[in-house]
Amino acid sequence: MAELDQIRSAFAKDNDLCNRVLAAAQQSRDQLQLSLDIIRYFTQSSTASERASKKRKLDATTNGTVASLDLTSLPSNLSLPDVSFTIPFRKKASLAFHASPTSPSEGGLLITTKDTSYTIPFSTIAHLFCLPVPEKTTKQHNFVLILSSPSSGESQFVFNLPETPYTGPSSAAGEHDTHVSLTGRTLNAHLAPFGRGIVLPSEDDFASAIPQAHRKGEVSFHVKAHLGSKEGYLFFLSTGVLFGFKKPVLFFPFDKVVSTSYTSVLQRTFNLVITVQKDASGSGEGGAEEAGDDTEDVEFGMLDQADFAGIDAFVKGKGLDDASLAEARKAKRVGVNDPRRKKGEDGEEGQNGVKEEEGETELEKAQREMQEAEDEEDEEEEDYDPGSEGESEGEGSESEGEGEGEGQVVDEEGGEEEEEE
Repeated sequence: MAELDQIRSAFAKDNDLCNRVLAAAQQSRDQLQLSLDIIRYFTQSSTASERASKKRKLDATTNGTVASLDLTSLPSNLSLPDVSFTIPFRKKASLAFHASPTSPSEGGLLITTKDTSYTIPFSTIAHLFCLPVPEKTTKQHNFVLILSSPSSGESQFVFNLPETPYTGPSSAAGEHDTHVSLTGRTLNAHLAPFGRGIVLPSEDDFASAIPQAHRKGEVSFHVKAHLGSKEGYLFFLSTGVLFGFKKPVLFFPFDKVVSTSYTSVLQRTFNLVITVQKDASGSGEGGAEEAGDDTEDVEFGMLDQADFAGIDAFVKGKGLDDASLAEARKAKRVGVNDPRRKKGEDGEEGQNGVKEEEGETELEKAQREMQEAEDEEDEEEEDYDPGSEGESEGEGSESEGEGEGEGQVVDEEGGEEEEEE
């Protein structure tokens, strides 16, 4: 009977249980139907569970289907339990490296939590970074994975590893390996066939001029910045500029950068604007204000002036355009109420009333104009005495003394502002 064959197939892994169910099913039609209903119930529940699990798995293909790679069929050469992830979820998960013994490129990463699993084939990793975690007393590194053109699911993964000795089982581990060094070397081995590897920060590219407060004596590679209300860190790397580590991580490869510019260049801070090509979906952070149809401006604010020279050297060294006086940026700095426009003198001064110096670069000119604007504002504040409205403008010595007093007040306010920062 077909029904009995169905029972034999369902309980094929347990002969004793199979024989007991068959014996009960053959006693009556009702017993047979009950056995079939039980089999059908558990079969449907198992199928539904598998479908839900597949939906949670990373879709790393371009046609919208889940990757067919079954990593569990490949041996694991490194397994890390309780790895802290911050993107796409904030919890601990196990991270396992699976690969073919004969071909390191055939395989991928298997990330597993209690209720979720992600399969990431090595071939889908487009960018990979290992960056020190800023402002931590213990040395840690964030591994940032950006995947190539996923059609759905997650495209970014960030996990954290401590710079502590690795003591777990692994044939690839050396005597002095740490969690970071072993993981980095293993990833590089699997990505090498694709011509890719981990990007590390380097003093040759950029190093911050601000000393590390939490780990004195170490070189820091990050610059604290704000993107809107989101605070994060900029890294100036050999392949592009990265902003992390909150979701989403932004990475601007050099070939996608149209230009860079500086705005709000003040005594203590400045803003960095990176004009980039829009991605294929037309989305992006920072909007496309004052940019062309194919580009958008991403503005990072409140960068420390101490890192201005280093960032500018990076921009010039990598051949990125300096667009400090592009019309869109210039209009932002020189508005209708700009005190420089009040001069309106001809001759050696330009249309904005600012005298141009010979041999200036665009960046130096932008800095000079901003400084002159601040000087103009300071002069106007010093000339204004709120307690002398009924006095004539000719009472000079007293006004000058009061002007000096106001200058001291401005300095004190500046000191308070510095403390807040």
